[in-house]
Formats: sequence, structure tokens, C-alpha cells
Amino acid sequence: MLYTIKSNNLEVTIESVGAEIKSILFDNEQRLHDSNKKYWGRSAPILFPNIGKFKNDITNIKGKDYKLPKHGFLRDTEMEVVKQNDYSISFSLKSNESTKSVYPFDFELIINYTLINNRLESSILVKNTSNEVMPFNLGLHPAFKVPLYSDKFEDYHLEFSNMKTYHTPSVDLTTGTIDFNKVFRTFENLSRLDLNYQDYDFDAIVLNDINFDNILLKKQDKTLLSFTFDGFNSLGIWTPNNNVFANFICLEPWHGCADASDHDGIYEHKKDIINLNVGDSKLFTYSFEFYK
Repeated sequence: MLYTIKSNNLEVTIESVGAEIKSILFDNEQRLHDSNKKYWGRSAPILFPNIGKFKNDITNIKGKDYKLPKHGFLRDTEMEVVKQNDYSISFSLKSNESTKSVYPFDFELIINYTLINNRLESSILVKNTSNEVMPFNLGLHPAFKVPLYSDKFEDYHLEFSNMKTYHTPSVDLTTGTIDFNKVFRTFENLSRLDLNYQDYDFDAIVLNDINFDNILLKKQDKTLLSFTFDGFNSLGIWTPNNNVFANFICLEPWHGCADASDHDGIYEHKKDIINLNVGDSKLFTYSFEFYK
């Protein structure tokens, strides 16, 4: 089911399946990918309890093998609306027989969206309601419409709030795993990334151990989006590499990633796994601020 919240400048539509944002209208102008399956049939899924694929499509949790889907089950799971008004909405998901068949832990997720003028604020609260430590990864995957006007993808660029050199690992396109021993590309003192389709011929650009919490999407000197986030330690940047020249760029803050190519198959050993103690919770926050 679709739900819509509004402010003076924004109208945001969210689907109850996965609490996924399906549309962002800013001054009646669409800023989000429309889920066109020609390019990619999603718009802004939330990735839980895993990001990317598992080596050999199987992971071992507490000594038992499980087949969790790529990017986890949340994006395909119906959530309950627990609070709503004109400008905000909250969703909840509690573990059940279906989730425990692929992820054997008790939990609750609470996802909030609030509009303030030209800004969408969101929080994701992960609660461990089981009687044992709960490991998980969590990530965002919003696809922002680029280009916006009758111009080119290459007319846009990203700016990062801090400069750093990144040695990006190579993605194995046949398995979906990441070879952290093989450098795909080095970005020296990265503070700006000009958009071009060729950068994604070998899947996503993965920046590990990021030292920034804000990204600007700009056309020349004009800022169109300010994306701020907290609780994430990596960033994926992606657009499809199948020569269809999709009209969006995905900016994906992650805490975790796909399995390493040499991973031992044990879920608890995944890179950047979060181990949440019994009764504890972890909060992730982010916001999109839009400009004309």
C-alpha cells in the first residue's frame, strides 16, 4: 500500500513493503527514480540484515546454512504503519516465522519519515528483542534522478564533505562478491566525483571507511541535493552497467557490504558486522535536502 506525506515544498510517497520511498516531488518535480524495470525496478530500498550477495548464495548463522536474498529480506517485506499525520509517517516490522526462517533472531525495526520544508528526515531504529547477541548489516539504496532536465548525465557531479584517498576494491561480476585484495581504482584526495557511465562498467564504486557524512549532488556550481547521514561507514555509488544509460545515480551509505571473495561463509564474520547486545538498539539517521 502507498502512503503520501506532504510539506510546503515536498510530496513523498512511501510503500508499506519495505517502507521504500517510491516518489519524491520537490516543487512538483520528480527527484527519485521511477522504478522503471528497463533500468532497475526499485527506487530506494532499505537493506537489512545483509548488503549485497553471499558467497555461493549461502551464509552460515549459528552453525546452520541459510539462503538470505541479495540485500536482505526487508525490501520485500510488508511493514505496519504505526503512526501517521500530514507530514510524517512511521513503520514497524517485528520478527515473525517468515523472517526467522532466513534470519534466526528476534528484532523490531522502526522506520520514520518526516518532512520539514524542503528536507526529508528519516531514522531507522534496530532493536534486538532476542535473548542473544544479534549480528546484522544495514544500508540505504536511494536512486536519485539524473539528469533532471534536457541535459546529460555527465553534466553532474558529486562533492564530499571531506577529502581522502580511496583504494576501491574490485567487484566480481560473476559472483557478486568483493575482492578486497584487488584494487579496482584509486581516487587520490577524493573530494569531487564527476559522473560518467564508464565508471560503473564493473558494478559499483565502493568507498570503505569513509570520513564524510554529507554528499552534494551538483550541476556545475548549482547544488540540487544535500544528502546527510549518520551511522554508516561505507558508500556504494552505482548506476546500471548494462549499456541502457539509466537516468539515475544511487548513493548508498552502508554499514557492511557483500561477502569478500575469500570469505569463510560465516555470517558473524562478515565485514563490518554490527553485533547488537540483548535488549540494545542502534539508530541510523539521514536526510535529503532539495534545491532548485
